[in-house]
Amino acid sequence: MSQGQVESLAEKIVIFQEKFHLTDTELSLKSHLPVEKIHGIKQQTYQPQTDEEQVLSNFIANYRAVK
Repeated sequence: MSQGQVESLAEKIVIFQEKFHLTDTELSLKSHLPVEKIHGIKQQTYQPQTDEEQVLSNFIANYRAVK
């Protein structure tokens, strides 16, 4: 991805999961969104509602891994 190019929510999720080694199920449990919606967003078969997108974006931006 080039500098300044906007990432889709699906791309943000994949990059986030790779960085923190989280499965879809773990992301679902931690973000309180159904795993089916996480799958759908990543596969781009589900368009999240505005509030769902905000929840995921905020979760990703503010996540602190517990060591």
